[in-house]
Amino acid sequence: MFDFRGITRVEQVINCCLTSTNTNMTESLHSESGVDRQNIMRLRINRIALVQELRAEHIINHLLQTGLISEYDRERVDRGTTPADKARRLVDIVTTKTHVPDWYNIFRQSILSPEDANAETRKRYRSLVEFLDNTVIHRPMSQSSKFSSSTASLKLPHYEPLPEISKQEQERSMGRNIAGKKRSEEEEVMTEKGARDNVPEREDKVSVSHDKPQTMTLVKGFFQQWVTTPDNFRSLLQVPEDLFRELETSQDKYDQAQLEQEKLVLEKIRKLEIVAVLSRRKQLPEGFELCMCEAVHDVLFDTKNHHMYFKYLRMLERSDVDLMIDIVQSFGSVLEGMDFTRVGSDTTQSAIKLGFTLMDFLGKYGYFQQAEVIMTILLAVLNLSHSVDSWMTKYKGFVKLMHFRNMNYDFKKVQNAYGLVNEMEWQISMMSFGQDIIDKTPFYVEMSTLMLEYGSANSAYGWAQKAIKSMNQECPADAVTALCAGVMAYCARWSIKRAETLAIQAVQQARHHFGTSHPLYIKALLHYCHFSSDFKQDKNGVQIAKYTLRTAQKTYGCEMIDVALAHRAVSKALLAVQDFEDMAYFHHASEALRIARAQLPDQYHGMMAMFLHSSASALQWKALHSSKESQEATLKQAEVEAKQALMVVSSTYGELSLRTAQICLLLGQIYIKMDQTEQAEEMLKRSVLYMKLCQPENSHFLMLANATLGTFFKVMDKPREAIHFLQNVVKVPDGGVYLKWVHVVYDTLIATLQSLNRNKESDHYQIQLSKWLRDNPKHDTVVTLQQLQEDPPTIDNFKDEFNVWEKKGKAILSVLKKAKN
Repeated sequence: MFDFRGITRVEQVINCCLTSTNTNMTESLHSESGVDRQNIMRLRINRIALVQELRAEHIINHLLQTGLISEYDRERVDRGTTPADKARRLVDIVTTKTHVPDWYNIFRQSILSPEDANAETRKRYRSLVEFLDNTVIHRPMSQSSKFSSSTASLKLPHYEPLPEISKQEQERSMGRNIAGKKRSEEEEVMTEKGARDNVPEREDKVSVSHDKPQTMTLVKGFFQQWVTTPDNFRSLLQVPEDLFRELETSQDKYDQAQLEQEKLVLEKIRKLEIVAVLSRRKQLPEGFELCMCEAVHDVLFDTKNHHMYFKYLRMLERSDVDLMIDIVQSFGSVLEGMDFTRVGSDTTQSAIKLGFTLMDFLGKYGYFQQAEVIMTILLAVLNLSHSVDSWMTKYKGFVKLMHFRNMNYDFKKVQNAYGLVNEMEWQISMMSFGQDIIDKTPFYVEMSTLMLEYGSANSAYGWAQKAIKSMNQECPADAVTALCAGVMAYCARWSIKRAETLAIQAVQQARHHFGTSHPLYIKALLHYCHFSSDFKQDKNGVQIAKYTLRTAQKTYGCEMIDVALAHRAVSKALLAVQDFEDMAYFHHASEALRIARAQLPDQYHGMMAMFLHSSASALQWKALHSSKESQEATLKQAEVEAKQALMVVSSTYGELSLRTAQICLLLGQIYIKMDQTEQAEEMLKRSVLYMKLCQPENSHFLMLANATLGTFFKVMDKPREAIHFLQNVVKVPDGGVYLKWVHVVYDTLIATLQSLNRNKESDHYQIQLSKWLRDNPKHDTVVTLQQLQEDPPTIDNFKDEFNVWEKKGKAILSVLKKAKN
């Protein structure tokens, strides 16, 4: 059995890993009938022949006229670079149209009636249809026969039909207390055979074979069976009444849509809870595996609503029931009994599809180590295949591995995954069409994130630019993620106008494509709050931060790391506008830290540093507005949390890093307020030293550290030392936008020079200040919540507009080059 808790073996196996689900696979299994699944399998088995023989232009008009595909689908097909690529896209789209009645026959008829096709082509198409018709799809009879040849001989026990239910017992089982009410029809007798495809889905059923009525549960998977629900079963799930009440009273269309989804999610998770209890109590048929149950699939394949299940999983965890661990262990048991010699078989492909979906759910839920274990196993399986499809899956898998490790602040291992991505990209690019099929946007995003965490703003900026240029209409999720990465990179470069444009666009695109009840919308809002607190620092930023918090709480309905980040955003926004009246800034910083400590795996997790930093900053401001009796204790607590943050960043990033220098800067400010000037000077000097060692001369982080140390020396009446560090700030090239703290540095420098009667130098910097004010006007645009809710341009149009100056520059250079020649 795989050990999914202590994951000490992951790194030994991970060098053979790869991941990511084939994005063209159907999102939800429960929406397909048995016939639909057989027809989908029929197309997959003959996929190579279809791609090689079909020409999209011969059948696409017929599919449009019958309503099987839309104009948007047609645009997606037309983006194919070759006839085979267009055919591949069309076949993949058709398999997602199971909601259209008679979809398969429509597709089949379009092949038999191609437009503008010659006689030879029509003959080949008829042969192709014959291949489809003669493809026999065997219906799996049980989980064991479906997924493991080693357990194929296992037979499920025979179950007799359930006896008929009397009217009185039916009324009692349904909770009806209306005396004398007559029922219009009798319940059908359920047999094991009849419970396969055509039975109505009922939550429970009552048996009269005993003196006491027993509740029955229909367990569905690759078999269906009624089993007895334990008499003493009591659900641990509770209806989130406050959330439901808030959504019910709201007039917002997105809230109403969320309410409907919340009700469906609650129904699905309740079914899963019952099946999990039966599995734990060994009351399910022999050969049953939890991970293959339909109740599990209903949850895992509901990808758009993954976040809605988290609150219920949290409820179960509080009662020491960890469903995700049970499902992961069950998946390990299934894989142990599988024969992987035929990687392309339906059995293996089904298991791989389930594994990737499970892995994505685990990653979103914060179970990064368990997700890595699943990924390691699946990639080892994929290594047995040498087809282009498996190579693409491996490439996406390594990128996904980078994502998990970036999210888990495991940056050293991210570098290992980066090497694997490059190796697989080279292998794919050696194919004649390799470059055309690689979507590099997610990879660019992960590289930008990694470089920014290491303090390399210029490198992060370059990767973010590539991500923005490569995003496309077909992948709005990747586009929003790329825009968010761009916000962080442009902020680190102090490119304020461009950062603002990206931040607004990220929110608008996320809302347009995913609505207001989706994690990507919260992510985009959090990135706007980051920009606003650092540069805008206005009351509108406070309102948007509070809206972000309300949205996060409503979306998740429980304490998640995004909720902690939203609390932190509100605290930062309040501090930015110096709003100290009701201590709300301190409350939100404390809540953010409390939730982070509860959600992160340990107190030294790399992500903990940002919450400790925010809490320590809030504490030092609280001390300034407290009585003298409590001031010392408050500052002492700020010092403790800042020191803990220093330990976290030192272990995560190393001693010489941007993050370490930033914590040293915070500690220096705390010591100043504690009147410990020697310790303050030591920490501020260490901050500047670390910045010099890991940042370029024009780094704004280094400028800020120099400004803080120079101001400290000015206050400590050490003017010569102050002048040295302040001059290091003003000699940096202009950024194009007014920065208040840079203006303060100029004023402090001029005043210090005048105090030493160095009037000539003072006049020089006065003139330089005038030029700086002229070349760096204030960026006074106002961004409101209403603006963030406006409809955005298309992703392609925005991309063209955002890169317009680059295009004009290239055009000018081209003209100059031609003129020179």
